[in-house]
Amino acid sequence: MRVLGYSTVRIGGRTMEATIGAGAPMVLHWAGSQQIHRDDLVSFQADAFPDVPRGLHFLKRVIAVGGDRVVCCGPDNRLQVNGKSVTEPYLDPAVPLSAGAYEFTAQVPPGSIFVANDRRDISDDSRRFVNEPGGGTIPLSKVDGVIVARGTIFSSVTLTPTTAFTDAGLPGASTADAGLPEGRYLAAGGAALFLLGFIGLIVTVARSGGRRRRAAAGPPMH
Repeated sequence: MRVLGYSTVRIGGRTMEATIGAGAPMVLHWAGSQQIHRDDLVSFQADAFPDVPRGLHFLKRVIAVGGDRVVCCGPDNRLQVNGKSVTEPYLDPAVPLSAGAYEFTAQVPPGSIFVANDRRDISDDSRRFVNEPGGGTIPLSKVDGVIVARGTIFSSVTLTPTTAFTDAGLPGASTADAGLPEGRYLAAGGAALFLLGFIGLIVTVARSGGRRRRAAAGPPMH
C-alpha cells in the first residue's frame, strides 16, 4: 500500500546489515521527480545491472551521482569522489576496508547514480560491473525511491541523514525527509473524515427511513 508517495518495504539479505537488519521493515519514499543524493539509500530495479532477472529490487547506498568521478581506493585506502577522500562511518567496523574492495575508476554519466552496499565484502553492486555495459551505473529511471525511515508507514522513526560526503567537502546533503509524519497525519485525518462522513450517512438514512415509516402509519390516534 502506498500513502502519499510512501510505502513499507522489507529488506532481504545481509549486504546492508551494518545499517539495516535483514528483513527489517523500512519506509520507501517513491522517487518521482525527487533528486537523488550521495549517501541516500535507494531501492532500484535490479535489471539495471547486466544479466540480472527482471522483477528483483535491490537496496544500496549512493556513493556517486551524475558527473562524479569515483575511485577505489585512494592512497589512504578510502573511497575518492572527485578527488576527495570520503570517510564512511556506516561501514561495518569489524570488516577490514580491504575486504572485498574492488579496485575501480568510474565516471558517472548525467541522469545516473553509482551504488555500493555497506557490507562491501559480500556485495554485488556497481563496483562489480564497471567493465560491463553501462559501467555499473543505475539510470534514475530505474530508481524506485529513497529509504527515509525505519518501521512502517503507520509507525516509524525517520532516518538521520549521514554526512560522509558533505564532510569530505562534496556538495549535496543526503535526503532528509520530513514528509512522512505529515503524511501519516493527513492520512489519519482523511480516514477520520471518511469515517465521520460514513457515520453521518448512516444517521441520515436512518432518520429518513424513520420519517417514511411514520408517514406510512398515518396520523397518531387520540
